[in-house]
Amino acid sequence: MPGLFHHEELLRGQPALKRLGEVSLTLCGAGAIGSQLADNLVRQGVKRLRVIDHDRILEHNVGTQLYGVSDVGGKKVDVLKNRLFKTANVEIDAIAKELSQGNANKLLRDADIIIDTFDNSASRHLVQQASRVNQTPC
Repeated sequence: MPGLFHHEELLRGQPALKRLGEVSLTLCGAGAIGSQLADNLVRQGVKRLRVIDHDRILEHNVGTQLYGVSDVGGKKVDVLKNRLFKTANVEIDAIAKELSQGNANKLLRDADIIIDTFDNSASRHLVQQASRVNQTPC
């Protein structure tokens, strides 16, 4: 019986799928772009994913984000963590903190790749600064 990532293995090959499982990604933002991207990444074989977002799910988020009505009020990263575990048996590192000048370098330093999906320029600026300091592709 084919495994969970059968189609990805057929499409990409076992070496690429293995590499996807080893790369450490940090996703900044769990909103409209970030939540959908996180879901797609784990479905493609990413296993080492950290997601940083301090927001809670609001009713108006349901139309554009991965979350449902029953998730309203929950922290985005916590709901996303549960959903991705149920979807692909992947346990993500969910950081329910606001990225700040004081914590950006620490939260972003262990990533192989940083993906910025924040929706505000102040947070995006912090991501870019930390990316440069840590010499991490973003």
